[in-house]
Amino acid sequence: LWLPSPHAQEADSGKPLQVLIQGLDEDEDQDSALLNNIRVYLGIWELDGEIVTSPFRLRWLHANAEEEIRRALQPFGFYRPDIEAELEETPDRWVARYRIEPNDPIRISDLTVAIEGEARQDPAYQRLLERLPLREGGVLVHPRYEDIKQGLQSLAAERGYFEADLTASTIRVDMQNYAATVTLRFDSGPRYQFGQANFQQDTFAPEFLERFVPFEPGEAFQVDELLALQSALVSSEYFARVEVSAPPDAARDQTVPVNVALEPRKPRKYTFSIGYGTDTGPRGKAGVEGRYINRWGHKYEAELLASLIRYEASARYIIPGKDPLTDQFTLGLAVADEDSDTRNFTNATLVGAWTRYADGWQKTYSLNYLFERFSFGDEERDVTLFYPGVNWTRVSVADRLNVTDGYRLTLDAKGSYEGLLSDVSFVQGSIRGKWIKSFSERDRLILRGDLGGTSVYQGGFNDLPASLRFFAGGDQSVRGYEYDSIGPRNNDGEVIGGKFLTVGSLEYERRFREKWAVAAFVDSGDAYSSDGPEFKTGAGLGVRWLSPVGPVRVDLAHGFDDPGDTVRLHLTIGPDL
Repeated sequence: LWLPSPHAQEADSGKPLQVLIQGLDEDEDQDSALLNNIRVYLGIWELDGEIVTSPFRLRWLHANAEEEIRRALQPFGFYRPDIEAELEETPDRWVARYRIEPNDPIRISDLTVAIEGEARQDPAYQRLLERLPLREGGVLVHPRYEDIKQGLQSLAAERGYFEADLTASTIRVDMQNYAATVTLRFDSGPRYQFGQANFQQDTFAPEFLERFVPFEPGEAFQVDELLALQSALVSSEYFARVEVSAPPDAARDQTVPVNVALEPRKPRKYTFSIGYGTDTGPRGKAGVEGRYINRWGHKYEAELLASLIRYEASARYIIPGKDPLTDQFTLGLAVADEDSDTRNFTNATLVGAWTRYADGWQKTYSLNYLFERFSFGDEERDVTLFYPGVNWTRVSVADRLNVTDGYRLTLDAKGSYEGLLSDVSFVQGSIRGKWIKSFSERDRLILRGDLGGTSVYQGGFNDLPASLRFFAGGDQSVRGYEYDSIGPRNNDGEVIGGKFLTVGSLEYERRFREKWAVAAFVDSGDAYSSDGPEFKTGAGLGVRWLSPVGPVRVDLAHGFDDPGDTVRLHLTIGPDL
């Protein structure tokens, strides 16, 4: 009797293999997961579409396929599948066919997840138990069982249970009753606590750096607190490198030392920029920032701005508050000179302010001492004001250079009293907002609005400084009109500003390439005093380019009312919010 060797059979082969898995729907989520796992377990699947050179190996893989499919289905709770396996050789190919009927999944008859140790009273573990991905009567899904184990252990590492141990971890499958029993017992042991934060640096006073620490020595350990410390130090902009570590193996008496390695930034930062705006013409800005000037983190900022119509120089001395990230005190001096077609003034302002960041708002409370010399036509005045001010600003946006959705809202109020270092009594408030909403990857709607009002009680409106009056018109107001050209006028026809302001804008933007868009807009508004608004309206079209330094906006706008009645070019560069 002669039998051909496997090698002889291989020589006669050379047909492609087609592997068919039937009975499961690729479009169903559960079936799709089953199919993906079967393909991972099924050894013969690797030969699908390949030329079979060894029928002996093919038959061996086919013989193993049924058991492999069963093991692939079990993690999803299917322990009693019906599987029909068939291997067929046709004149032009091999066909391996597997018909699968998963049948009913096995369910959990008893589920025990027990927490022992100090974690038993920990609210975080209570929440974990309330949200277990397995339940009695539910399907036994092995990945969810592993998720519970991982969750118990990860939470222990995050919350300082460094002696935690999973003392029991079992799944028992009763095929006779077709039910499963799941048992997990977790002993957390004691919870460790924070030790003293040790700062490795010699630039800042340790007492100042401790203001950044969100925990006290002796508090229960939490990884989130370490991340908050690192984030606070990075956000302070004092440091080029921040490394925070709390090694459990260095703990003594269940107290973990916190080590913070810091490398300070360079003490000074210089900035220079140039730009162009239709309202201002070419403009430039230069600044210097002293990131720290002593061991208590004090800073200074100085800035010079220049354009064809306005010059301004300012300096600020900044003192960090109790929480350096959210509180700061500022002493500042600013000198400005503006000489436009509408306003002509020179002023100096001395400011003392406290700024706090809370609940998404930047809240600034200030005391201001202003001296201003201004003129409208041939009339020149000198005015001194001492007034408190409140400014709340909120900006909500993910990326200020490429805004898809977001908004900016600013609330401002100020007032002075004649006789208290002031030449006029007034109260003024304003609300300015901008809202951007994307309806698709290409379409944006932009709404903008400004409201303001002033009450002058003593001294008369004519004594109110030009810098505190309301004007409308220009790139950031009503397009189609010159900068600050809308407002009440004197007998010589010169715009002198108003007590009130109402401006609204609606803009639709459509992107036609990755960094290019077109826009259509309508703006309307007025600055006015006692007679009520006479809204001036402008409309136009624009082109947008998303440059590396922010959006560049070029608009052609037509003003439909006096002093418009022409087409104006508006060019602005800078963030949308």
